[in-house]
Amino acid sequence: MSGLMVDGSITFFYYDDLARASDFYGEVMGFEKVIDVGFAQVFKAHGGVHVGLVDGSRGHLKASREKPVMLTFFSDDIDSWHDHLLEQGVEIEQPPKEAEYLEMRTMLFKDTEGYTLEILQWLTKPYGS
Repeated sequence: MSGLMVDGSITFFYYDDLARASDFYGEVMGFEKVIDVGFAQVFKAHGGVHVGLVDGSRGHLKASREKPVMLTFFSDDIDSWHDHLLEQGVEIEQPPKEAEYLEMRTMLFKDTEGYTLEILQWLTKPYGS
């Protein structure tokens, strides 16, 4: 596999209320909408990191009550994210705290339909080492 590279990724989530999810990722998170085909939208978080939102009644997969997935974003400024999300009225599930198992701080919150999102700040580079 040496020499093979990946240039980016899109993580797709499926929603009952696509408009509400779109507002959350565009307005609250501040991500740029780069694709909109009606039943699916893609937001650019940073570089090659993207979040895809899909109408759960029309996509390849369907919206579900269970959300057994967590999407983590890296940031060197977790405290500013915390303040921003509070100002936007987002309920913080776990305020920024240092993890016991890696040199990092994490914060957890949910999007409009209950997907768990995490902001992670590495305390040493790269990736806690």
